[in-house]
Amino acid sequence: MSAGAVVGVDERGRDVQFDHLAALHTVTVGQTRSGKTIFSHMVLLAAARDPRIRVCGVDPSGLLLHPHRRGEDDPLIHLGTDDPERACEVVESLVRIMDRRIKTLLAHGVDAVPREVLRPAFPKYVIVLEEFAGLLTWLDSEDAGRKAGEKYAPRFKSAVGRLAREAAKASLNLYLVLQRGEAAFLPDRAQLARRVAFRQDNAASVSLLMENATPEDVQRIMSLAPGQGVIWEPGEPLRFLRADFLPYADYRSAVLAARAGDGSREVVGDGAA
Repeated sequence: MSAGAVVGVDERGRDVQFDHLAALHTVTVGQTRSGKTIFSHMVLLAAARDPRIRVCGVDPSGLLLHPHRRGEDDPLIHLGTDDPERACEVVESLVRIMDRRIKTLLAHGVDAVPREVLRPAFPKYVIVLEEFAGLLTWLDSEDAGRKAGEKYAPRFKSAVGRLAREAAKASLNLYLVLQRGEAAFLPDRAQLARRVAFRQDNAASVSLLMENATPEDVQRIMSLAPGQGVIWEPGEPLRFLRADFLPYADYRSAVLAARAGDGSREVVGDGAA
């Protein structure tokens, strides 16, 4: 695994690192109180501490992304479930950033954004979609009674699908969080190359997510203790881990401290504040 932030230890006591700058979309699954949220605290705190990374996305609960906001009206973060239009605008804005970057790649004759060009004015975007299944269910409920051309869920799914298929090369990566690895809630599943699982209650969901897991691995994942999980990246074996523990209050204060010290400005697009 590439060098990155330490988010836990494996069974041999070795650090487990999470490389935000890798061109990988991530999905993290786990039942309530299984450890997925604590793990996400560690992952997103590491992102906040790197001035080259911009954390953004849609968070129905409002907790995970709240300390990452850049102002009350951050155009790239939406919290809560009171404004489906705004939720769609966030992911559509990120698609526009992606499209601009891809045009730049074509103009320079390269197929991916090099790490060395990343900076606060041209950041890596980590796009968090918290409780993704619930997010889609909310948008579907908002669409009840609306005409086909006025529905929110198809707009949102289309934008997320484009990001899943095209954004990694432009240095925009999805970070999806949900309770189960169900096909209905995994857009372009093959594109979600980095997969993290905490305790699950459904063997089929585990097998869908961890395609190289043995039957023994599946049973083990279904009986993991809180805070224990498994991570899989392309070309690597399954790696069981214990996530570092970071309570929400500590996560929030640490993110705010990191943001206060990075001197970053609001970035809406590449090089535009």
